[in-house]
Amino acid sequence: MTKLLQRATRWADAPTSPSRRDFISRLTMAATALAVVPLDFILRPVTAYAAICGPASSCSDGYTAFCCSIHRGINSCPPGHFVGGWWKAANSSYCLVGGQPTARYYVDCHPRCNCNDGCGTFCDTSCWPCTCHCPDTGTCDQRHACCARFRYGQCNTHISCSGPVTCRVVTCVPPYQLFDSCGTTVLSDDFTAEQTAPCLEGSS
Repeated sequence: MTKLLQRATRWADAPTSPSRRDFISRLTMAATALAVVPLDFILRPVTAYAAICGPASSCSDGYTAFCCSIHRGINSCPPGHFVGGWWKAANSSYCLVGGQPTARYYVDCHPRCNCNDGCGTFCDTSCWPCTCHCPDTGTCDQRHACCARFRYGQCNTHISCSGPVTCRVVTCVPPYQLFDSCGTTVLSDDFTAEQTAPCLEGSS
């Protein structure tokens, strides 16, 4: 335990002289990482920020930001968006049953198109109400927003044309039990099981 605390303290120490507020902020993040994902933080060469957000948390890694990171901390689709599809990630430490990891579900939120230009599955970029960008979330969740032209497609099948994925909602409950518009066809991406964001703490 002494070594763990020493590591946390070393991380909390900034390379330059930090303010007292910066030091407390860093120490709090280190403590959070130890509490939430201790094995990642202790055994792997990652920062506390990376441990909390999990794998592929940068804008260049190809995954979409969590909605709570860009939507005032709310784990739901922003206004003007609809649920376009979902996938399952097995054995997530964020969803426990009897103390054992179980499935976590990720739901994609797509914006409605402002016009019908180019509509096949996705409308032309001129019809998008958003632009592809790397959001400044102020957290380790720096994944991109409004970029991925991809749709799993089990939800709201009556909406045949949309914009790209803006953000993701996460839940420990199968989406077809939460959204009447979603079907039960299961698609999977187990790599995402440990992807998360600080604003998701306590979400299920």
